[in-house]
Amino acid sequence: MSDFFHYQSCGLDNVWLRNGFESQQTPYGEATAIADVKGLHKTIGLFITDNEPLLSGVEIRFLRKELDLSQTMLAEVVGVSEPTIRNWETGRQPVTAPADRFIRLLYREHVDGNAYVRAMVDRLAKLDHARHIQRLELESTGQGWKAAA
Repeated sequence: MSDFFHYQSCGLDNVWLRNGFESQQTPYGEATAIADVKGLHKTIGLFITDNEPLLSGVEIRFLRKELDLSQTMLAEVVGVSEPTIRNWETGRQPVTAPADRFIRLLYREHVDGNAYVRAMVDRLAKLDHARHIQRLELESTGQGWKAAA
């Protein structure tokens, strides 16, 4: 398979590129430039969502990252706990069939341009990012700690 490039940067082990890449020598070693990474990832995601078996852990992680959602936010959207998402992604627990279908649908509607779903996913991603940068201010009261106003 010397004419192919094993594209593992996406987190999936089974992606081989026939073309659309260029290898170059750099002072740090060989580097590979990929043409249209966004389009490539969309094609990979659509292939995954069209595939028959239940989503694997690495496929769930790939789709979640393409949706720009954290494990916590995807858990809230799907209606499961964050450890459940983590267990699905690490292969410790198989995804349930209803969750599998919902994740596929969420991704498909997002990339196919459903404006409502795209706006919802973008809003969730922004909320998720805001959670990580939001400053939590606490104050001590005579009866314990509380969030400061």
